[in-house]
Amino acid sequence: MVVIDYILYITYIIFAFIIRVMPTSIMKYILLLLSKLVYIIDVRHRNIAFTNLDLAYKDTLNSKEKEIIVKNSYNNILFNLYEFVKTQNSTLEDMDNKITLCNDKYILDAIKENKKIILVTAHYGGWELAIPYLSLKFRPISVISKPIKNKYINKMFKKVRHAHNLEMFEKHGAAKKMLKALKNDRIIAMAIDQSISKKDAVVVNFFGHKVTQTDSPVRLASKLGAVVIPFILERDGFEKHKAIFYEPIKPKKDLTEDEIVQYSQNISDIFESQIKDKPNDWFWQHRRWKAFYKKIYNK
Repeated sequence: MVVIDYILYITYIIFAFIIRVMPTSIMKYILLLLSKLVYIIDVRHRNIAFTNLDLAYKDTLNSKEKEIIVKNSYNNILFNLYEFVKTQNSTLEDMDNKITLCNDKYILDAIKENKKIILVTAHYGGWELAIPYLSLKFRPISVISKPIKNKYINKMFKKVRHAHNLEMFEKHGAAKKMLKALKNDRIIAMAIDQSISKKDAVVVNFFGHKVTQTDSPVRLASKLGAVVIPFILERDGFEKHKAIFYEPIKPKKDLTEDEIVQYSQNISDIFESQIKDKPNDWFWQHRRWKAFYKKIYNK
């Protein structure tokens, strides 16, 4: 396993070198070609994506429309890998040239009012570029992140993130670390669009079906008087994005369990609406509904 991990790490280093030296105009078409190859080879995740689309859209989309979405979703994954590599050596000015801010008054007002800020986002559009950019643009950010199983790549990943004012910490003991980060005027960022254990979640509706979702943003905001700002980095072309901020959610103190669920549902609805508007940008390859519909992924 160690040998395989090291081979994968070397493969990544070679790929990263190619990205850095290859002209952008050529790199785009290489990535699109690789995406087609991954779509063909990656049968398991391709099937998961189609299963998700069947559940979410039923017969409102035909098979060809679903195929286009899945293929574009793979394009987006490859573009994210490319952007992760490019971002390692990017300055704030470099990122500013690629990103148009939309409704940034929401985060600027929160900073001006010295509010504690919790950003909630999704694996949507340019998610690998999103958090490093915001961390340099506004305030340093702390992120809960699962460690990458490959220790060589994980070490490199953490080093890159720290260079962008990012603090990464794992789920174990995360609550105390998040509290400390917020008290130190760091922004907390969380992706809330992946299935988690029922015991750690609230149940919300997503595309008309039950899913688990972390309630940490709502509980933390209620406890500390923080604002929750939904955010996505919508893809607007190759290496072009729109950073879209949504109206802050301001949970009151001492929420009931029903109120926590309702606030969490409001967050879910924001991302569902965005995904419906531009489904190509979402990470359809994740088993989002597995907590309640596990059997659909057994085909």
